[in-house]
Amino acid sequence: MQFVKFNGSGFMKRVLTIFLAGWLLLSANTVACAKEPTTVTFIYINGSNDFSYDNRLKFKEDFEQKVQKMHPQMLKGFEEDELIKEKFLKNGEYKINPEPIVFYWGEKSLAEVEKIDKDLLAAKKYTPRIAQKVRSVFTHCLHDAIWVQKYPNMSVVIDDLQKVVRNETAKGNKVVLFGYSAGSFITYQYFLNKFTSIIPKELASQSPSEEIREIANKYQTQPTCLDALIEADLVKLNANGNFNVSLNVEAFEKNYHKLDEKTKTACFKSDEVKGVVNFASPLILFYSDISDASTSLNFLSQLMIKNIIENDIFYLTVNYRNDPLGFPSSQNLTLKQLQNSKSILAKYFKAGNGFFYNKSDIYVPRTFISAHLAYWDTPKRFVKGVVRAYNDGYANFYDLPNKNF
Repeated sequence: MQFVKFNGSGFMKRVLTIFLAGWLLLSANTVACAKEPTTVTFIYINGSNDFSYDNRLKFKEDFEQKVQKMHPQMLKGFEEDELIKEKFLKNGEYKINPEPIVFYWGEKSLAEVEKIDKDLLAAKKYTPRIAQKVRSVFTHCLHDAIWVQKYPNMSVVIDDLQKVVRNETAKGNKVVLFGYSAGSFITYQYFLNKFTSIIPKELASQSPSEEIREIANKYQTQPTCLDALIEADLVKLNANGNFNVSLNVEAFEKNYHKLDEKTKTACFKSDEVKGVVNFASPLILFYSDISDASTSLNFLSQLMIKNIIENDIFYLTVNYRNDPLGFPSSQNLTLKQLQNSKSILAKYFKAGNGFFYNKSDIYVPRTFISAHLAYWDTPKRFVKGVVRAYNDGYANFYDLPNKNF
């Protein structure tokens, strides 16, 4: 009988080689399967054009430069704060895009402002110099705020913003909106008109028409937004800005089938916009009817609050305390107070990590004349205020101790 010689060292080498190759393959697969963080892009929205600029191209260029100066500070402030890392960035699940987006809408009202400038020039011959200067300030600082508040103008602006947001979400990104001054009107109306917060069946249940109510109960539809309902011709806006369900039964049934398709394009999903920061905001001055319970604006605002809470969205208003146009947006309620309130939606609030908060007491060493523009000149101070507002707001809303400050 002949025996085969066993080479122990060669056998062990082959075993180790196979083991090492398997380990490397497994490691490569683990790395390949590791989920990349989702990118969150910050979109900065301009306010009214400043009177010191003689044309809007210069204002746009200057605004873009200011954003480029502020964004690195905002990025650093968000990434270094412990609570923001935990709650907003979800411990590495999200990362902030180092490249911001500037959303500029000032050119849309250019024709109207140019016409007013010509009229002012004509009046210069007989108007005192100081009065002429004051008129110029009002024209350039307040005109855009009044112009964009009107629904036909606002709808064009927020449709353009929707295109920018959809371009980001098509890449798999999320967004946070920063609304400066009159830009806060745009973030607010964008939420009101395009957030998928309306249940069509519940809305139709308020119709006086039994046939309309039956149609809504008969067909299943996804949650939608006001703009989709308007585009589908299912609701009508009246002169007071309130909307009513269409009473044309035949048209309602025909258009109700189109609603889901309209929702896909006209609305944004609940997980696409992760936060809002409004600053230097005179929102409450121009939308004082928010508190009127008889208005559609009040109803939509309550829906907005409900969905902000349920979908882990933060909604902050941050103002310098000596900014004459920085108005507190709301009372800082807690979740418990909201649930115990007389709000028609209070009983429907579900658990979430979203919150809203107003912080309008931030000091800046500027006079009231220059404080409205100081946010861009003092980015570190402003960013610290935003981070502080996030921490204070979360702690206040959920009745928690504020650990960071």
